[in-house]
Amino acid sequence: MIVNLRFKMLAALGVLNPFLLQNAVALDAARPADGTANTLETIIVTAEKRAEPLNEVPLSVSAISGSTLDNLQARDFADYAALIPGLSLSSGQSGLTRLTLRGQNAGGVGSTVAVYIDESPFGSSTALLNGSINTGDFDTWDMQRIEVLRGPQGTLYGANSEGGLLKFVTNAPELGKFSVAGEASGESVKHGGNGWDARALVNMPLGDKMALRVSGFYDDVPGYIDDPASGRRRLNEGRKSGGRASLLLAATTDLAIRLTAESQTASYHGTNLVDVNPVTLKPLYGDLTQQHVVPEPSHFKYENYNASIDWNLGAFRLLSATSYGILHSDTVTDGTPIYGGLAAGVFGATGAPLDGDVELKKFTQEIRLTSSASKSLEWQIGGYYTHESGALVQNLNAVTASSGKALGLLIQPVVDSTYKEGAGFLDLTYHINSQFDVQAGGRWSSNSQDATQTTFYNPILAGLFGIVPNPQVVNGNSSEHVWTYSVAPSWHFDANSLVYARVATGYRPGGPNVLPPTAPLAVQRQYGSDRTTNIELGVRSTQLDGRVSLDLAAFHVNWKNIQLFEVVGGFGINANGGTARSQGVEWTFAYLPVSGLTLQWTGAYTDAKLTSAAPSIDANSGDRLPYAPKWGTSVDAEYKRTMFGNFSGFLGGTYSYVGSRSSDFASSVVNPPGQLVLPSYNTYGARLGLENGRYRVTLYGKNLSDSRGITNFAGSGAPYSSVTVTQPRTIGLTLSAKF
Repeated sequence: MIVNLRFKMLAALGVLNPFLLQNAVALDAARPADGTANTLETIIVTAEKRAEPLNEVPLSVSAISGSTLDNLQARDFADYAALIPGLSLSSGQSGLTRLTLRGQNAGGVGSTVAVYIDESPFGSSTALLNGSINTGDFDTWDMQRIEVLRGPQGTLYGANSEGGLLKFVTNAPELGKFSVAGEASGESVKHGGNGWDARALVNMPLGDKMALRVSGFYDDVPGYIDDPASGRRRLNEGRKSGGRASLLLAATTDLAIRLTAESQTASYHGTNLVDVNPVTLKPLYGDLTQQHVVPEPSHFKYENYNASIDWNLGAFRLLSATSYGILHSDTVTDGTPIYGGLAAGVFGATGAPLDGDVELKKFTQEIRLTSSASKSLEWQIGGYYTHESGALVQNLNAVTASSGKALGLLIQPVVDSTYKEGAGFLDLTYHINSQFDVQAGGRWSSNSQDATQTTFYNPILAGLFGIVPNPQVVNGNSSEHVWTYSVAPSWHFDANSLVYARVATGYRPGGPNVLPPTAPLAVQRQYGSDRTTNIELGVRSTQLDGRVSLDLAAFHVNWKNIQLFEVVGGFGINANGGTARSQGVEWTFAYLPVSGLTLQWTGAYTDAKLTSAAPSIDANSGDRLPYAPKWGTSVDAEYKRTMFGNFSGFLGGTYSYVGSRSSDFASSVVNPPGQLVLPSYNTYGARLGLENGRYRVTLYGKNLSDSRGITNFAGSGAPYSSVTVTQPRTIGLTLSAKF
């Protein structure tokens, strides 16, 4: 009966169009008459690029449904990171966030975690555009779910997924149904300001075979950082807005086309940084304050366009996904502590802002064929191509700090780059018998890169240093071929349980260093890809008639040829050096002891260290990898019951703990002593409300203990170093309705 039950489920999924299925992928728990749940949710995921129940997937996956994100008012990375075992964040300001899974972070410039939105990879594949921090932090309104795949995903997802993958899955249009929904919230931040947001969506059928879904949001972000010297208050306040339009055409029962366009912008007046003593980490100028010479505004924009065609050809399914993405980042950093003397010497200036622009345009095309559900052999074969054009522009200016008046440009380096990659992949699953499966896959990738740096110098500055003021132009290029693989045997020891083992590899592309011909030979012109090999053993089970679920994984990751940012001969370059190891345990446990009460416990133990020295960044064997806490955990509880009429009341709370972490290695810290230990911290959240399926009102609180958990450290040299802290206590009220 095990195999029959399992294949009936898979076959049922296989005959449905994935675009139509997306509206039901996080299946609601069965609910009795009083509206409370008596079983846990059954989750369907697309982690392996096909719809399947979570307990059938032989790799470590977390899925957070859209309803859970709405309940928790979780709209960005910082709101839901604690719910995902093994995920850690470090961020110097809103809009720039490094994602780390299983501790895989050594301060390199390229990203180790890939980000997808539906079928579209988003963000840079290279280290030439600061891909590690220019991450697509999409708003979660009208999101079906978020999937997080831990460990290397090189077989199906390729470049930059050597640490894992975060995937946003949006709601597809619903055929034959007109619906609207809206939400409005207001909140207040202790020691800061007030904010509000509004969200709305409409789903419109256009005949029997077509539907359009349009959603949008506006978010007035409250600030809580002050600069007492300049009189600027709440300088990290900002605005976020965006929208998505998606058109679904179900031409036949076997052919569907979905077109989606999405845009999101965010602007902030300043950063979240608090100036601290670099040894004690205590604030220099008071709680939640900084004292910077010049303002540091920032602006970010994401755009993504996708056309997906899904065609069921009987024996197999063909899917074509064509995407075009744009990422723009414009940030200003106060460079006065480092470059102020230069600005004063040339112009008599009192401030030196560094304006950094990143512009990425990315085209991708993927075509894959997927077999129908089978009792013997299932397969998936595909091809992938991407072309990225990028520009990194940095302007070091001289200004009058008091007025902000620009006196002149000092230096402007511009790096224009292209990245091209082609790949082919194959994934096979062989069902040995009713209980045992073996999955194996491989991917061959080839990429080439070209980069040109053009540097403009102010004539006065050029004269002082004997530099020819004409623009200096230098070029660099690279190419490489990479093979990645995965093998995963699994045992279904009953109809609701899975034990699996997995060996998988991943990589992050290398690339060129753009250097002038006069650079010493010791400064390398290229850097190679780094690789991870992950060995994992996991168990996933649902018991007691769906009231208990367990997801447990133990892992061991070897990381070699690590990409690092180094300064060699006065040149900042990307280079390779050192090896590392990460090992630990991750878990998610959910329990519904009585009808209406849901308990969930997630957590991870991660021991991530260097296993060989990297002298260029003053790192030794045994040093902990940055921002990887040994322990991290969260507990969430919610109770729901009928109150009056058709309204149900709910009460919930969340506790999270982030253990102590080490800061970046010395290459990222100008001021000694290099790596610092950042203390552990706790946060508490709560929610209380009423709902009846159409209307909902929620009173919520975040960081109720008003803790100052340090999430990032930046040593910028005298006169200050800075940290980022958790947002102070926030109280809010949300009203929502759907028809």
